Amino acid sequence: MSTRHLLNDLAAICYPEPAFPEEDQTPPAERDAARAGTEEARAAFLAQLAAAEEGSGPDFDPLLNTLGNLVAIKKDADEKIRLLLAYGRIYTTPRPHTLEALGQAAGLTPSGVSRAFGAEEILQVGDRTGLRPAAADVSDHHPELFPEGTASQRRCTWGGSRTNPCTDAAKYIVTDKSGTRWACCDSHLPGYLRSRPRA
Repeated sequence: MSTRHLLNDLAAICYPEPAFPEEDQTPPAERDAARAGTEEARAAFLAQLAAAEEGSGPDFDPLLNTLGNLVAIKKDADEKIRLLLAYGRIYTTPRPHTLEALGQAAGLTPSGVSRAFGAEEILQVGDRTGLRPAAADVSDHHPELFPEGTASQRRCTWGGSRTNPCTDAAKYIVTDKSGTRWACCDSHLPGYLRSRPRA
């Protein structure tokens, strides 16, 4: 049986009492409501632990259970962040959010944003929102899938032109209507997706 002292400690760590500095001007009614909200959150937390303990038996460890739950929440949040970054970079119109703006919001560097998601996240966003053209074929870039020495091993060949080629690093492989593979960068992927016919 978990001790009440341990459970109360966990509740206090996860749901701390609201702090009001001396000079704070929050009305007393709002302070009381904040404290009542904390008490309700702690009560719900303790009830969840009690239910988990009842279903787990004598080996139940409330600290480890709480850590496991928080890790699951963090993993879910990290996944949603990756999907939102993909959405903001690939699908928003009339132009994508910049890597700088997304990085500032997500606490990442611009290069960190670019590395945070790939083809899997882009297609998952499309599946969830219905925005991905049905004919789109996108995968992560692998240089070995292109003939040795070709530009597609190194840089984007989908964007630009013969006289003014795109020099950005390749991040994806895209396929045109003939089935030909091209290397594609982060900047030109939205144009590729818009160019694909819907089923």
